[in-house]
Amino acid sequence: MRKTLLAIMVLGMALRLTAINQSLWMDEAISALAVKGHSFLGLITNFAPGDTHPPLFYFILKFWTQIFGYSEISLRLPSVIFGAMTIPVVYLIGKRVAGEKVGIFSALLIATSGLHVYYSQEARMYALSTFAVSLAIYFFLKIGQNAKKADWFIFSLSLLLVGASDYLPLLTIPALWIWGFLLKKHWNWWKSFLLAHVPLIIFLSLWEPIFRAQSLGTRNYLLTFPAWASVLGTASFQSLSLVWIKFILGRISFSPNALYGFIVFLASIAFVVGLFNSSKKYKEVRIVWLWLIVPLVLAFVGAIFIPGFSYFRLLFILPAFYLLVVYGLEEIHYGYLIILAIFSMNLFFAGTYLFNRDFWREDWRTAVSFIDKRAKADEPILMVYPDTFSPYQWYSSRNSAKAINLPLNKNITKLVINSRALYTFDYLLDLTDPSRTLFQEIKADGFREINVYSFRGVGQIRYWVKI
Repeated sequence: MRKTLLAIMVLGMALRLTAINQSLWMDEAISALAVKGHSFLGLITNFAPGDTHPPLFYFILKFWTQIFGYSEISLRLPSVIFGAMTIPVVYLIGKRVAGEKVGIFSALLIATSGLHVYYSQEARMYALSTFAVSLAIYFFLKIGQNAKKADWFIFSLSLLLVGASDYLPLLTIPALWIWGFLLKKHWNWWKSFLLAHVPLIIFLSLWEPIFRAQSLGTRNYLLTFPAWASVLGTASFQSLSLVWIKFILGRISFSPNALYGFIVFLASIAFVVGLFNSSKKYKEVRIVWLWLIVPLVLAFVGAIFIPGFSYFRLLFILPAFYLLVVYGLEEIHYGYLIILAIFSMNLFFAGTYLFNRDFWREDWRTAVSFIDKRAKADEPILMVYPDTFSPYQWYSSRNSAKAINLPLNKNITKLVINSRALYTFDYLLDLTDPSRTLFQEIKADGFREINVYSFRGVGQIRYWVKI
């Protein structure tokens, strides 16, 4: 089985290293600018209050880039590593809960999951938080049976890693408490369990002023741009259905919608069968069901009050999803053939993303290069956002773009009064300027649209000339 697991890890790493040199998209550029432009202390004092995440990933990325540089590959390699490290942890969980075969097949599915591959290639914290949660679950299982001091220590450390990597994965902790109550653990175990939370509690206490500033900033942002709530993720049937769809298909979609729906329906059958059979034997894998359901429900309910229910933010429950599917299929007739079918679908969906550029990230590298080469010094580049888009800042050698913070600032005339031509970005306009105030203002100043240039993910860049 060791050779099999090693082969699975090699396959998982190979998938995660394929097409890794894509352009950074907006959130990745935020990470890149943060670690390049701030010291370790500055990441806390200057950057963090305006961000929406804890600092651990940025610290890791800062340390990494000081050694390996700031190329797209270098910026993404930490996530690749955390994504690959999750594979053996999932194997260990499956082995401990339901035996060697469940561990191996669960590891195989997480290794080839299109969604996990995608976020293992992203210079963000989601692969890290998924690894941290998986590690916490594994050592939680270990401390449930003949725990050693080392197990308690690593469990405590993994809880700290969870809280320091992202906020939403903390919703896994109530699942652990529920499991402890269900098992009716004795007082000595509870005492050790509570003590294991102390490093996390200390961190959260020290981090609380930053978290409060982040929350206030998010609230003010949503008041200014209410449509942004849909990006963060609301408590809706659409958001919930996307969790199911993206867990199965990854970040790809097909046209027309009827074809996409048909593919989702066919692909869902194997997963429904696995989960249904797993539910019939839920007592043997209650901890995994709790890992899947408790954070999902709490995140959905929480999104009624604070938007944040998005499938990618729930990546940390994806291992539980696969563990339950494999467990439900492993003992039924033709179960291994169905697991093989899921594995084949994973390879197809992951391969569709990796080898089809249409599914790649936003191509800011090409778009900004186009603008830098084409735009003249007296031709403003306008975008509606509180600040110049982070990937524009990252890739531009000129950084001559101007951000217009609508609806707070409509004084566009001053920016274009001495110009005979200008460029505008459509990127995020549906969220930041749904009424197209920018276009109305520059038309009023005598400009007319002459050309439109499109770039993958970035959308349209418009060229305007004063008539």
